[in-house]
Amino acid sequence: MDQKELDSLLQVMENPVRRRIIKRLAQEPGYALQLSKELGLGQPLVAKHLTIMENAGLIASTMEESPNGPRRKRYSLSRSVSITMDLGPNMFMERGRDIEASRAKGPPTASRLLGRVDEAVGKGKERERLSRLSDVLEDVDVRMREVEEERLSLLMVRNRAMHEAAMIATELELDKRRVLFHILDEHDRAADSISESLNIRELTVRKILEELEKEFFR
Repeated sequence: MDQKELDSLLQVMENPVRRRIIKRLAQEPGYALQLSKELGLGQPLVAKHLTIMENAGLIASTMEESPNGPRRKRYSLSRSVSITMDLGPNMFMERGRDIEASRAKGPPTASRLLGRVDEAVGKGKERERLSRLSDVLEDVDVRMREVEEERLSLLMVRNRAMHEAAMIATELELDKRRVLFHILDEHDRAADSISESLNIRELTVRKILEELEKEFFR
């Protein structure tokens, strides 16, 4: 997911009302009137936010017949995404990823759990299938909590390393510090991309890179 797409999603999801609607639609599709009643919100307000999210491509709608009146729109989430943001005195990272795009290259643990899902829906009565799926969901959530704890520990290590690097760079001039921090954050030493990212002339960036190579990256 590129930065423009991530910015668009963050802009949509920054509103707490929209997040409540998204949470509800994550359970199952719904209609504007139905959503307004369940969430305790005015229908015009819900309709407004549904339109914003549909225009952003986060939800989709289909027209359906209503048993008690005119046709109505049925709304559902149209994307599965993961958005993470980490920030601190020496750290800022934001990332958006499409969940379905990672399915083909998932780790062995995810592949095994996915196999259990396929097995659960492939045989047995509904009650048995639901019980197996409940077990899978519990195991997935336990594993996700473990991964998150490990991730937080790694972020702590990263933050400490960046803090120490910032202390070393204290005496450098501003542009040189900015280029150095970009290298450490992005692992990118291409002059053209650094120039574009930091809004520093490429010729200046190339000179700074030469100096940094001599001083720190020999």
